[in-house]
Amino acid sequence: MAASKTRIDWSLFLLRLAVGGMALLAGLEPLLGARIPGSFQQLAHWGLHLAEMLCGVFMLLGLWMPVASLGLTLIIGWPLVHGWLHGAPFFGNLHGLFLLLVALASALGGAGKWSVGRG
Repeated sequence: MAASKTRIDWSLFLLRLAVGGMALLAGLEPLLGARIPGSFQQLAHWGLHLAEMLCGVFMLLGLWMPVASLGLTLIIGWPLVHGWLHGAPFFGNLHGLFLLLVALASALGGAGKWSVGRG
């Protein structure tokens, strides 16, 4: 049974809201209680969280969806791949693997009908 265009549009919209909202809140939470960075390492950590928040905002709006999805996939996926390369079990971090897969699915699905970057 093929899905109707309306159902596909709604599913892409809801997926975009879920992944973008998750990225925005996941990037914002560590910065709320943090102090101003005093070293380059702390500044890089801040930059990573700000990039995650920016990708989340772009995904919520549906603006520059391929760039935002790719950025978010890299931000989420790099710690997982790094762990796998150093001997971590593949299913050792199911939450991270789930987030990686939904970010990738969002990248493949695109922004959908209701987005700022449409057309």
